[in-house]
Amino acid sequence: MSRLGQLVVGRIPLGEPNTINYQVNAASGIQSISLTGQEAGPPSETFRALAEDLVAMLGSDIPVTFSQKSNHDGLYRVSDVGAPITEFAGHAYGFTWNLTLQRIGANNAIDIESRFTDMVRTNAFALSGTRWHSPAIVAYGYDAPVSGSLMRAVEGEPIDIIRVYLGIPVGRHPHWGTTALDLRRGRVRFLLNGIERTGIGTRIPTYGGWSLTNGIVRISPSLTGGDFLLESWDGIDQAWDPQEMEITAGGSGSDFVSVTVLQNDFEAATIRILRDLGPGRVLVDLTIRRGSRVVEGFVQSTASNTIQVKTLSAVTTANNAASGYIVATGNTALGNRFTSGSPIAFTGSLTGSILKTVTTQFPFYAGHVIGGGAPVAGDSATDLRDQYIGTPASSDQAVKR
Repeated sequence: MSRLGQLVVGRIPLGEPNTINYQVNAASGIQSISLTGQEAGPPSETFRALAEDLVAMLGSDIPVTFSQKSNHDGLYRVSDVGAPITEFAGHAYGFTWNLTLQRIGANNAIDIESRFTDMVRTNAFALSGTRWHSPAIVAYGYDAPVSGSLMRAVEGEPIDIIRVYLGIPVGRHPHWGTTALDLRRGRVRFLLNGIERTGIGTRIPTYGGWSLTNGIVRISPSLTGGDFLLESWDGIDQAWDPQEMEITAGGSGSDFVSVTVLQNDFEAATIRILRDLGPGRVLVDLTIRRGSRVVEGFVQSTASNTIQVKTLSAVTTANNAASGYIVATGNTALGNRFTSGSPIAFTGSLTGSILKTVTTQFPFYAGHVIGGGAPVAGDSATDLRDQYIGTPASSDQAVKR
């Protein structure tokens, strides 16, 4: 690493170079900076991930921060990138990287616009849902009418709460301000073997070793016989509340064999896990959004089956399937309650299971009611259901203020 400090490009930390080539295109007027540096060390997944993820950023709009040249902090578009690699097998690994970054704007000149779809999830319960949105931690100047808001604790953040705005009207796309540094706070992160990854081209040689989190809810492969571990961050106890989950199609319970990253943005990320039925397959898409209390799932099977989403061990639940959800009747050791549901008509249970018969698809959500029988306003089981139903697909983009 450079003695001058650290350069962070999007999610990627690099040694901060001594020289910045600052330039302006005479024809277009576009300002850009060119940077070159080196990373080297013993062969490891960390160094290989750096090289792969740098190349994956081409064309992305990202925050860039310097520890020693903070006057260049801002939002940039990656217009050119390279990372020639040198590896001495078993001894050393290194690459000389180069980046050309088109300047979108400085912190004071840029808003983030969150572009929403105007639809809610079609559902069988005549629910209009709650349109909600969560900007990055330390966002300011949130420009959209809302009906209310709530705060959710986030694990591992210097400022450990994120605001969730409720009741955003259809047709409104919020604008909000933040710094390049704070834009990263509260983001959704896909990690492989403990390393945060960028883009969707990540090599994932086996099913294990991954996790997906926004600091509020987290999913990862199960280590005790289930399909994945669902965890919710309890800010009072400063601990993750776990729930092992299982997904079956036609009674199948074989292990999942691969994972693919479909989306990997600060505001949302989606992975796809695959189970081999030999012949046939089951695909499960799992999505986490910034500020969300639940994981969103979508199960697809090649053959029409009974698809079931359940807790690995029975959890006593109130069966409110007629209203689109189930919820535990008692608290966990940390004082929270498991909940799940679906926008389509399904069969609920008193034991932590929801299922759909004779189907090839089953959308669902799962999470915890933090506070159990006494959650804060906006975080009850029905609130989480309504937020799931009303979740608008969204993407963030930088715009001139």
